Amino acid sequence: MGARLRKIAVALALCLIASASSAQAATTKPSPKPTFKSTVKASVKPTTKATVKPTTKATVKPTTKATAKPTAKASVVTEPTIKPTIKPTIKPKPKPKPRKKIRLTPSPKPKWPPVGFEYESGIYAKVPTSKELVSVISAKTNLASQVKACEEFVCGAVQVASEAGCVWWEVNSGVLSKEGVVLGSLRTIATGSEVREIKTILLISPEPIETLEYISNIEVACNQDPRPQGASASTYTKVSQ
Repeated sequence: MGARLRKIAVALALCLIASASSAQAATTKPSPKPTFKSTVKASVKPTTKATVKPTTKATVKPTTKATAKPTAKASVVTEPTIKPTIKPTIKPKPKPKPRKKIRLTPSPKPKWPPVGFEYESGIYAKVPTSKELVSVISAKTNLASQVKACEEFVCGAVQVASEAGCVWWEVNSGVLSKEGVVLGSLRTIATGSEVREIKTILLISPEPIETLEYISNIEVACNQDPRPQGASASTYTKVSQ
């Protein structure tokens, strides 16, 4: 057979868990005004002679000079438009980034001997807390699928390990009512484990959850001989009331 660790008396209630254009101004010079000049001369010479020869000279020489040289110059200098030569920008091809080397870090080995476990004859056993159990279930998919049954039925759990490893594990436990009355006995068979490997085994009974039923009186056995053919993974025997 193998080593056996009896009666781990621990009660467990399983809690699950986003450019401006510029123009020069037109320059206009004002035309000069015309200039007018008039000259008038009158001379009278009286003589004793009866002959009067009035001499009258009237000279009017109007001089009119009108010079109008309007000058209007408007010059707009337009600079030739030089279009800048735009060279197409050629983006350099990005250099391929070197692939990051992935280093696989092996899982750390569990501390040995495991802390908080009960020990007897080379085997270790412990009833995990709800927090510890949730952590284990989240890392192991097979346990996550099994734990769904615990929403309807009374369940428990135990963690086991062995110095030499086990071919298969056997766990015997009792299902108790909230008053501590035994409702039935449960035998659970699980696969083996390696040397010093900590294994978590769920204890699932067919007893429906009604109030505060729980699993206790846990006894574990590490077997080195082959597992019996046809052995059921779970056997529940109800106690007659």
